[in-house]
Amino acid sequence: MMNEFEKAKAFIADKNNSLPEVSKRIGIALPTLKAYRSEPDKLRTAAWERVHALAGEYDAKH
Repeated sequence: MMNEFEKAKAFIADKNNSLPEVSKRIGIALPTLKAYRSEPDKLRTAAWERVHALAGEYDAKH
């Protein structure tokens, strides 16, 4: 079973997920999402709300 951090990391790493669409849907700025994609470990210091929102996107797709 994946935890929220692992789900968020898997979601952001998946190049099939459109960052501009995700940005509009969950309200995280596009540059922030791009930073998470280029350096997924930045999610370790992200606000819990952001990790939770990205994990929710992962759950919606899987």
